[in-house]
Amino acid sequence: MSGRQRALLVLAGTNCLWAGSYVAGKAALATWPFASVNMLRFTIAAAILLPVLWRGRHRLPSTRGDRWRLLGMCFLGFIGNKALEYLGLSLTTASDTALLIAAEALATVLLSVALLSERIQRLEAAGLMLGGLGVYLVVEGGFRAPTVLSGSQSVGNLLVVASLILEAGFTVIGRTVVNRYPPLLITAAVVTGSLVAWWPAGIAALWVRGWPTLTLGGWIGIVYLGAITTALCYWGWLWGLKRVMPGAMAPLLFIQPLLGTGLAVWIRGEHPSLPTLFGGALILLGVTTVVLRREPAPEAPAATAGAA
Repeated sequence: MSGRQRALLVLAGTNCLWAGSYVAGKAALATWPFASVNMLRFTIAAAILLPVLWRGRHRLPSTRGDRWRLLGMCFLGFIGNKALEYLGLSLTTASDTALLIAAEALATVLLSVALLSERIQRLEAAGLMLGGLGVYLVVEGGFRAPTVLSGSQSVGNLLVVASLILEAGFTVIGRTVVNRYPPLLITAAVVTGSLVAWWPAGIAALWVRGWPTLTLGGWIGIVYLGAITTALCYWGWLWGLKRVMPGAMAPLLFIQPLLGTGLAVWIRGEHPSLPTLFGGALILLGVTTVVLRREPAPEAPAATAGAA
C-alpha cells in the first residue's frame, strides 16, 4: 500500500468518526450554550494534546509567516468555524447540517485551485457532482424543493455554510504548514490556542444563562467531541493533508452525511426511504470514483521538520 493510499484510508476513517459529531453536538446543545460546549470540548482536547505541545514547543513555527499561518488556522478552524457551526447547529437540524457538508467539499476544491494551483481532474469533478447529488437525496429523501434556505432554520443554515467556508480555508492553509512541521504538534498548538477565545466566551455564556444540568448523553457527547472528533480526528486530517492535496481529500467529506443518516436510523429509530438509500449508494459511488478510479496524483513531499 502506497503512502497516498494509507493517507486516504486515514482520511476516510476520520470522516467516519466526524459523522457522529452531529448527534453528539445536538445532545450537548440540548441544555448548554454553544460557547460553553466548545469551551469544554477544546479543554478536553487540549488536555490530551498538552504533553505533545510541551515536548515539541521548540519545534513550533519560528518564522513570521508561519506564525501568521498558524494563527489563521486557529481562527478559521477552531474559533470562527466552530462558533458559526455550533451556533448554526443550535438553530437548525443535524440533517440540514449534513447536507451542507457538500459546500465544504466544493469550497475546498475551489480554494485549492485558487491558492495552491491544484488542477481538477475530470473524474474528480464527476465524483464531486455524483456525491453531491447523493447527499441531496439522502437528506431530502428524494427529488423535492430544497429547504436549506427557507423556513425558520434559514439563519442556522446560513451560519453553517459560512462555517464550512472557514473550515475549507483551514484545510488549504494547513496544507502549507504541515509540509514543514509535524501534524500532531500543529494540532496541539491550534487546539490549545483556541482556548484564549473559548474560555472567556464559555464562562460568559454560563454567567448569563446560569449553570444548566448536563445529561449523561450530553457529557458523552462533549467527551466524544473533545477526545475523538477534535484531538484524534484533526490530527488524522492534518496527517493526511501532509500527503494528499486538499482537492483530493474533499470528496471524502461525503462520507459524513452518509454515516450521519445511519446513526439517525440506529439512535433515533428513523426509517430511510428508497430515495435515501439510493442517495447513499451514489455517495459511495462518487467517493469510489474519485479516490480509487482516477489517476493518482504525485505524493506530497516529505516534511522537512520531521514526521509526527
